Amino acid sequence: MKKNKSILLGILIIVVVVFIAGCGFYNVVDKTEFKEHFGALGWTVTDTEQGKYESSSYSVATKSDMPFKIEHYEFENEVEAKKAYEKYKKAISEYITSDSKNKETTGAVFSKVVAISDKEYIIISRVKETLIFVAGTNEYAKQIDTLLEDIKY
Repeated sequence: MKKNKSILLGILIIVVVVFIAGCGFYNVVDKTEFKEHFGALGWTVTDTEQGKYESSSYSVATKSDMPFKIEHYEFENEVEAKKAYEKYKKAISEYITSDSKNKETTGAVFSKVVAISDKEYIIISRVKETLIFVAGTNEYAKQIDTLLEDIKY
């Protein structure tokens, strides 16, 4: 009986550590998945534009009834994605017209900044070698959150 309790305790500890560390809870969305997912939701996805930062691929999802676009970058490796993430984070003032409250969350394979000002709602989210950038408005914060939660960003 004591042996069974020890085994169960060990399994419980492993589950808790995995849950806290976020292992397996993040999904890397490549350019094909990005295009298919947002295309299925009625967004127009193009990959003909040039992104703000050098990357392996750059796609943009737009929708006529949404005043924001969703930018998706895929980089050669995680180091390059982290560099672009830091550059976007430093340049947040280019997108915000007033003081903002910025909340950053980081983990082993992800980084995310949510910047909220009087008018703007901006998200920079990196998972491994991919990055998503959305510069929207507060009125669309819930829609933006839902769109990114659907793809685990």
